[in-house]
Amino acid sequence: PTRREVAVQRTVCRAREDDKARVQFLKERGFEQAMRFPSSALHVADFDPAVCGEAFERLARSQIRSVSLKQLHELEPEWKRKLCDLRWEIIQDVPSTEPFSRPTLAEFEEIVLKDPALDQAAFFVALLEDDSFIGMSNLWRNDPEGKRLDSGLTGTVRAYRRHGIATALKMRTILFARSAGAETIETSNEEDSPMFALNLKLGFKPKPAWIDYSRDAFK
Repeated sequence: PTRREVAVQRTVCRAREDDKARVQFLKERGFEQAMRFPSSALHVADFDPAVCGEAFERLARSQIRSVSLKQLHELEPEWKRKLCDLRWEIIQDVPSTEPFSRPTLAEFEEIVLKDPALDQAAFFVALLEDDSFIGMSNLWRNDPEGKRLDSGLTGTVRAYRRHGIATALKMRTILFARSAGAETIETSNEEDSPMFALNLKLGFKPKPAWIDYSRDAFK
């Protein structure tokens, strides 16, 4: 007898956990929960800027500085390529039900740098003394009225984690939101990720989660 190979194709659908009808619809069709992403929101006025001092001083002692994307233009001629590489290194460790594919520099420019919601003054990058890119955090202006800002990708390269870099970068985004007159910052994270724990520590309050449901289909 010859061996028959069977290809498995996974279908992933997302539903908010409080959307009972959609959740029931998926479960009745054989979908199972694969990953849970709690949403959370920070009321910017509730954040105390005084807590930032220690985090910023810790970075300064380590000779690490954070600059805005706008400032990077003047500091680093190769900033686009370096930022693209940094984003790819960080995003590979973001929990996801689907694998990420590495974008080309042109794709990165189209996806990130040309996004109408990008605000270069709300995009922060952590640099070493030699100008190596080691961390990033940013906000997106998806709300036309500017009352809500959305958190983008926050993280550091593996060699520099647990140094308070992500905390300091997140704090810079919150201070930016205060200065911009935003009322809330919203985001979502996989429930077991360190970033979700960090957001809660900074004062973000949990909201209904988005859940990825998956089902294998055989071909």
